[in-house]
Amino acid sequence: MRRNARHQRAKSRSIQTSVQVLLTVSGIVLLLAGLALAASGASVGGAFGAVSDEWDESAPTDDVGSADDDTAGSGDENDGSDADGSNDTDETDSGDQNDGTEDGGGGDDGSNDDGSNDDGSDSDSNETDNETGADEPHTLTVIAEDDAGDPIKDATVEVDGGFGSFEQQDVDKDGEAEFELEDGQYTVTANADGYNETSEQVEIDGENETITLTLESTDDGNDDTGDSSPYTLTTIVEDEDGNPIDNATVELQDGSFPFGSTEKQDVDDDGEAEFEVEDGQYTVTANAEGYEETTTDVEIDGKDETITLTLVEN
Repeated sequence: MRRNARHQRAKSRSIQTSVQVLLTVSGIVLLLAGLALAASGASVGGAFGAVSDEWDESAPTDDVGSADDDTAGSGDENDGSDADGSNDTDETDSGDQNDGTEDGGGGDDGSNDDGSNDDGSDSDSNETDNETGADEPHTLTVIAEDDAGDPIKDATVEVDGGFGSFEQQDVDKDGEAEFELEDGQYTVTANADGYNETSEQVEIDGENETITLTLESTDDGNDDTGDSSPYTLTTIVEDEDGNPIDNATVELQDGSFPFGSTEKQDVDDDGEAEFEVEDGQYTVTANAEGYEETTTDVEIDGKDETITLTLVEN
């Protein structure tokens, strides 16, 4: 009897141990299965959330968003009342997809309203072309001429637009110079050797312009050195009978005496001596052996002069 009792007890302990091992293994299996299901549920939920966010971003108006929220809300209510919530979720997601498609169509309409169609682009392009054309430079032609209307070939033309805008050119053989200028007010100045400088205001306003600047010659007609053209003073020395005195000497002194210059010449066989002089007052003296010295004044005024000096015998 005792052996049977021990055997029964041992058998019972063995069964209990086996059951405990099975329960433990089952618990571990269930735990692993639960973790796997939880991970799958998180992945699926994240995917659904990303899709829902994408649809919400593509929706152009608040009305569509509110419609999605209402649909989602009704889906949540169905989830609460139905035993199988997955079907309700699928329907809600399908509704969101439809809404997103419709919203995409609305987005296309919005892009057309924004002026992205061909007609709007052409209009913007035309306006840009017009604005660019307004800033294009125009040609200013400057003609430099003298009082007689002849071109001054050595003239220089300056164009000053203010604010540091300055340009200078020499004219061509026709007395012309061309400048490429934008719209605005400019001061044009022309100058040349032997002429008085002249200036004129000109406005460039959307078209080419041509102006003529007339330069007046300087009054004295001098060149840059201030020297005038020389003239010839011819002196003739003769006796009281009108015969030339071929051994006479003529002295010429300008009117700035005592600081003026003096020049002497012997006459030729005809009793003449020539001097190259400029405009001004001069004193001419002639003398010869056997004759009394004689003096006279002469003025040179833009032309040659000839004077006769008569010597009286001693």
